[in-house]
This record gives sequence, structure tokens and C-alpha cells, in this order.
Amino acid sequence: MTEPDVEAATAGLVVWKVRVRDGEAREFLDATVQRAESTGAVVLVLRGDMVFGADHLRSALYHARRATAEGRNVSDSIAMETLLYVSGERQLGSAIKKMAAGGSDQELVVAKLTGSGFGPEPGWTELQAVDEDVSVERLTRFGLSPEELGTVRKGRPADLVLERVAAVDILKR
Repeated sequence: MTEPDVEAATAGLVVWKVRVRDGEAREFLDATVQRAESTGAVVLVLRGDMVFGADHLRSALYHARRATAEGRNVSDSIAMETLLYVSGERQLGSAIKKMAAGGSDQELVVAKLTGSGFGPEPGWTELQAVDEDVSVERLTRFGLSPEELGTVRKGRPADLVLERVAAVDILKR
């Protein structure tokens, strides 16, 4: 697909970083989803340590929309289809376990996938295109193997995450 196709498929996507107190992630998730639904928006609230920048979400949303348009989606919800891609997993259960906010998570990511009436709360900061804080430990928790990590160019480890997002199309077959 061309760059304009990606831009069209991801128009309106906005991604924010949010810090919450220990133990408040689930409450934050529920309140944010409810507020989004009241405005007609669709959002995802994810673990911050499993998101590698706004481009990670942009790629996942693009692939989710493309899969839906081509009839290859596994979910009727654009949020769940995007969650599948952003996780780099084959199964929704694994994607939820890997990416869902809850428990002791303190840094969360809120991605507005659709809608115009939903905006940030005080203290939310827009997420940069590419996360600069990408450690081998984070990439390993995301599920990348030492062999995969050994293939990356210096300074571009988040590219492996984008490759994993794109590979979901192959994994779903």
C-alpha cells in the first residue's frame, strides 16, 4: 500500500502516554473506555511498556483496517483487531494477556482509533512517533527472540516490533 493509503487508514489516530497510581490501571481503563463510548470514539488502553511509539499503533491500525476491508479480520471490532496487530500475536487471548492494562501498570497508552469528540485529560502527553527508550529487556518481554534481536541495525530496535505487527497477517493463516 502507498503512503496515502496508510495516512487515510490511520487518519484521526492520536496516541497519549498516561501515568496512573499503582493499582488504578483497571479503573482508569474502564473510565476512559466509558468516556470514549459516550462521545462515539473507539479507544484502546494498553500497557505502556508494550507500546513502542505512535508508529507502533499506526502500523497496527493500518493492518487491522486492511484485514477488515479484505475480509481477513478475526474480530468484528476495530479495537480488538488493532489489539491483535499491536500485540504481534496470533490469538486474541494472547494479545489481551500481553497488552491489556491492569494490575500494577503505572504507565499506560491511550490510543484514539476513531471519533472526534474524545480528547486528552490533563497530564496526558502525546506519544512520539518512535519510542526512544527501547531496551533489550522490553523487546524480550514483547516476545522478540535473541536471534531476532541480533538482526537489527544499531539504533533501530523498534523496527523489529513493526515487523512483528506486519507478520500477524502470516501468523493468522
